[in-house]
Amino acid sequence: DLGFAQHNQAMGSGAAQLLGQVVGVQESMLDDELRRLDNLDECDLAKIRARRVTEMKAKAVEESAWSRQGHGALTTLTDTKEFFDAAKASKRLACHFSRPTSHHCVALNGALAKLAAQHRETRFCAMDAEKSPYLCEKLLADPEGNVVIPTVLLCKDGKVVYHVRGLEEVGGERVTADRVATVLQRHGLIDDDAMMASEHDGSRPHFASLDEYRAHRIREGFYDQALADADEEDDFEPLGDALTVDARDA
Repeated sequence: DLGFAQHNQAMGSGAAQLLGQVVGVQESMLDDELRRLDNLDECDLAKIRARRVTEMKAKAVEESAWSRQGHGALTTLTDTKEFFDAAKASKRLACHFSRPTSHHCVALNGALAKLAAQHRETRFCAMDAEKSPYLCEKLLADPEGNVVIPTVLLCKDGKVVYHVRGLEEVGGERVTADRVATVLQRHGLIDDDAMMASEHDGSRPHFASLDEYRAHRIREGFYDQALADADEEDDFEPLGDALTVDARDA
């Protein structure tokens, strides 16, 4: 054993003792919380109910504002002004710049429409790239001046934070709402809760945390497939020299 047996035994004993202390602290905290709940009086319960009512009212106001701003469905924008108005009005915006004749864009629109219904906290919209040359040049073009179709522009607080160029990052020909959601969540465009359990399909598994969700996706081979799909080609449209700016600068 090279003389390490006693040392390893001591380390193991120390680790077990530390683990026991952690469990003891957690049990003590749980006991304290249970005692607090048991000792709540009518005044305490009234305060909890009032706080909950206030939260529900604030949520209702927020939901109403989202509806007025076009949240909850994939909407179509028609011009540059409408795009900037939308980016200013909504804290989070995902705008798909597409070509109507592209089957890639049609597939992506389907995924975005599903996400729009699940994530009312974010505005989802689509725009014909060929009818918005200014935005293509100023916002969509890569450093070489090329615009990839489709591109989903992700905006937070009126500022562009990321470009989803083409379909490689969202599953290639097998693009799905789940794969798009993973990218949007990574960049803070959607909340975690609807990713973990879909309200529209009771047959899907429910997850207690985002880490649990990711572990499930790894077991399904999601990330391996996403990497394998990275070799697929997408349409792109070359433009002249371009400069990427945020929505406030145009």
